[in-house]
Amino acid sequence: MLSQRLANIVFAVVVLATCVYFAIVAEGFKAAGLLASSGLPSKFFPQLMLGLTALCAVGVFVTYLFKGKASEDERKTVYDEPADARRGLLTLVAVVVGYFIWQTWGYVPMAVFTGAATLLAMGVRHPLVYIAVYLIYAAVYLVFTQLLGTQF
Repeated sequence: MLSQRLANIVFAVVVLATCVYFAIVAEGFKAAGLLASSGLPSKFFPQLMLGLTALCAVGVFVTYLFKGKASEDERKTVYDEPADARRGLLTLVAVVVGYFIWQTWGYVPMAVFTGAATLLAMGVRHPLVYIAVYLIYAAVYLVFTQLLGTQF
């Protein structure tokens, strides 16, 4: 349905655009936060990670644009069935909506929405997967609020 080449080119462009957006967001960071003892500005590590991610995306983009393949995936497709494509797009929508919920109302509402929405979009029906996802969300919350003393 969708060639590996086209899918990887589009994905690399989306990753690059996302990295640029979040680098601009990170530029506005003012608080020293967790990096106070390092003497580095709080935007250093997020921008470093975004830069490395963007560099990898450029590598994928160039490889698929000029070489056409990364290995033996030239004739393979992504989303063999329309239902797979629908699940992938619904998952993307759920994650983007989750991001805006996080920006507007905070981590906990985002976790409640995104956990269920992404799993439903992917067609997951096993209750243990839902439990595992929510335990991970809870662990992240506890680590940052209780152990590291940051605010969500």
